[in-house]
Amino acid sequence: MRLLTKGLLIVAIPSLFEVLLLGALFKSQADAEDAERWASHSLQVMNKAAELREPMLLEAARIRNAVLLDQPDTLSRGDLWADIEVRAGELARLVADNPVQGDTLRAVHESIARYRAWDDGARQRLMRGQRDDLIRQLRDEQGPHRLSEFLVLLGNFISEERRLGAARQQRLQEARHSQTWLLVLAVLGSIVTAALASLAFTRSISSRIAVLTANARHLADGQPLAARVGGNDEICLLDDALHRSHERLTEAARQAQGYREELEQRARELADVNSDLRQQTQDNEMFIYSVSHDLRSPLVNLQGFSKEIGHATHELLNEVDRLTLPEPDRQRLRALVEDDLQASLRFIQNAVTRSSGIIDAMLRLSRAGRVEYQPVMLDMHAIVQRIVAAMSGSIRTKSARVDIEPDLPPAYGDPTSVEQVLGNLVGNAVNYLDPSRPGHIIIGHLPQPDSVVAAPSLVTYFVRDNGLGIPAAYMDKMFIAFQRLHGNAAKGEGIGLALVKRVVERHGGRIWVESVEGQGSCFYVALPARPPVF
Repeated sequence: MRLLTKGLLIVAIPSLFEVLLLGALFKSQADAEDAERWASHSLQVMNKAAELREPMLLEAARIRNAVLLDQPDTLSRGDLWADIEVRAGELARLVADNPVQGDTLRAVHESIARYRAWDDGARQRLMRGQRDDLIRQLRDEQGPHRLSEFLVLLGNFISEERRLGAARQQRLQEARHSQTWLLVLAVLGSIVTAALASLAFTRSISSRIAVLTANARHLADGQPLAARVGGNDEICLLDDALHRSHERLTEAARQAQGYREELEQRARELADVNSDLRQQTQDNEMFIYSVSHDLRSPLVNLQGFSKEIGHATHELLNEVDRLTLPEPDRQRLRALVEDDLQASLRFIQNAVTRSSGIIDAMLRLSRAGRVEYQPVMLDMHAIVQRIVAAMSGSIRTKSARVDIEPDLPPAYGDPTSVEQVLGNLVGNAVNYLDPSRPGHIIIGHLPQPDSVVAAPSLVTYFVRDNGLGIPAAYMDKMFIAFQRLHGNAAKGEGIGLALVKRVVERHGGRIWVESVEGQGSCFYVALPARPPVF
């Protein structure tokens, strides 16, 4: 039997008992409400009957006063009897369900009619001046007799209703008493039934739950599990799952141990490789520095010697001019000096300058990996404004327009290095504008939801231009040192973007480019948005 079935039985047994008790309780509640309604009805009937007696007594008092004082104008008008009729009608409506009280009320109504007839006659006699006859009638108690008749009948009506009210009140008390006992019985019965059902349920599964709990604890501690529990319910299924999990965990632990040993071995190998790489990097940097230093001296000598040779060629030309030679020989000598010697000399000087630039570039690349950064929170808008102001001459020469988006967010980095990065990108954008159309450069940033392309903790800036663009075949080579795409558009050795990439990556950022040849390029730089949290 499934736990759900057992649980439903636990709920169903007390629920059935409670439904029966609730039915009895609702019946008792209905009886109490009915008794209360009838008790309230009796009280309302008695109140209405009392309201009927008051105007009759008031009219009798007015008749006596009018007769004694001989003042007919003090007698009541017809609205009194209309009010009495209304009250009698309301009372008749209230006792319409009680034939006995209905008969009594009709007798009361007839007595009211008789008294009204006598009252009308008395008013007419008093109006005609027959006061003495009216006094004799009062002494004969004709009027008081009719009033007493009304009061007796009304008193009987009220007494009967009071008796009915008392009986109904007694039924109300009995209904409430029964309701209270049923409520107590329902509560106690529900508690006892639920307790018995829960006890039976607990005894049937408590021992198995204890075994299951112990197995779960042993599984968490990596200890062997107890024997499987019996049954065909969810406890048995869960115990089977625990045993299967134990078997899988045991196998996984064995595999994990093998992986751990393999990982440790690979970690040692990787550490050795990293150590070798660091040593090779240091050796390469030292080699670059040494080679650059060693090459710089011969280049300086070559540059000096080329200048000396240049001066010597000028002196040689002057000497040729002073020699007494036939003009054809003089022209041939000058051609040899100017066309051959000076051309070769200019080639040597250009080669020396080019080699010197390459050596300087190699040194800058080498230093880029060793510079100690001093990162702070940077005002990127101020940095970009300084860069654009410094390049204003080149921008005017190119007849270009540079737009800086407002409110550039701050970044965290080394001020000098970050300014060099953006300066290089803006400089490239200016240098490689398309001369066939007005240049337009935009410097801005991506909104933060889009900027998380790089990483959630980075803010992404961009430098977009409408310049020459980059062919798709060269996109993968843009950040490789000594790669130049438009060599005739600007001077340089082709290491600017390589330096930029190295600086950005040392900041923990990222740089990439999107470009369409003939339409322009957009370089993106993602830098840390805030200091790292350790």
